[in-house]
Amino acid sequence: MRAVGRWFNRGRKRDDEPPREPKPSGPVLEITVTEGGRSSTTTIGGPTAFGLQYHAFHEQYGVSDPRTLEAGTRYARELMRTNDVAEAVTVYQEIVGLRSSALGPEHPDTLRSKHSLAFALWQRGSHAEAERVQRDVYEARRRVLGDSDAETLRSGNNLGWLLIELRRMDEAEPLLRTVADGLARTLGRDDAETLACQMKLAGLEHLQGHSQQAERGLRDVVKRLTRTVGATNPVTLQARSSLLVVLLDNGRAAEAVEAARALADDAGHALSNTDGVRLHARHSLARALAGVDRRAEAIRVLADTLPDSERGRGVDHPGTLEMRTFFAQLLVEAGDLRAGPAARAALAGCERVHGPGHPDTERARELVRLAR
Repeated sequence: MRAVGRWFNRGRKRDDEPPREPKPSGPVLEITVTEGGRSSTTTIGGPTAFGLQYHAFHEQYGVSDPRTLEAGTRYARELMRTNDVAEAVTVYQEIVGLRSSALGPEHPDTLRSKHSLAFALWQRGSHAEAERVQRDVYEARRRVLGDSDAETLRSGNNLGWLLIELRRMDEAEPLLRTVADGLARTLGRDDAETLACQMKLAGLEHLQGHSQQAERGLRDVVKRLTRTVGATNPVTLQARSSLLVVLLDNGRAAEAVEAARALADDAGHALSNTDGVRLHARHSLARALAGVDRRAEAIRVLADTLPDSERGRGVDHPGTLEMRTFFAQLLVEAGDLRAGPAARAALAGCERVHGPGHPDTERARELVRLAR
């Protein structure tokens, strides 16, 4: 028996309809096995191929060679794309250590890897650790690149959002205002990144109880994004979704339901089933339907959406937990036989992530009691 392997690059021609599960260009390992005069060929792509290429470069070029480190970075990105966040964190930590040793802790490439590590930690739910790493990157970039550099501002933007996740609003607000002003000067007032930061500021205002101010800000952001990048750009869709949250949180479901339906449809054409923005849009649609006494429709939307959220974001992602608890709540209200299992699943997830005494855990525990 003889086995032959070779690498080649995979690409996808651009077309008008994005793939349902986007697959970026990357390595593919082709393995041909010959035995008894017959040959069979298998191709391996995805994270396995990226990982094999990383380890092959490690052996061929050495651990600190730039080609090896770039291959490791591509591997970590592919792991993030396929939702293997824990393994991505491990790979990014390895790359940060290697780049720090080879280039120095404040080299731009090292800081770029640390920025990616902070994002991966954030997605894993390690918010305190992510905040520490992101703050280190932000302060280092301010020293190395300057306060007005775009990469510095991106680090500050992510740090501000992490502070919101940690409920440290008083720290987040001045930082995000500084970043928004810097982005406007560096990239332009109508640049998508500038407007995305202003969207976060509006969301923060809503969390602080200033909903009218937040609504005005979000409507302005949506209008400007629609004009500059289009109504179905992912950033525009996210801003539209954030505006829906403000309406729904203020009991304006009747006003929100048609906008939620349009948003879900637009996101369905532009994004994959597991994209976070599309999942949020479908969740908002379910909230709007439930708010106008169309509970059965809301349950159907969530029954279709929850598996995609588990697959795309993970079973213990905060958005998945919130969706699962809301699904259980609607089933309990409807007297549906699925209420008990759904409520127990919601409770188990909240206990894993938040612990037994968290308000979300107590809410899920009450749903279990009501479902009996």
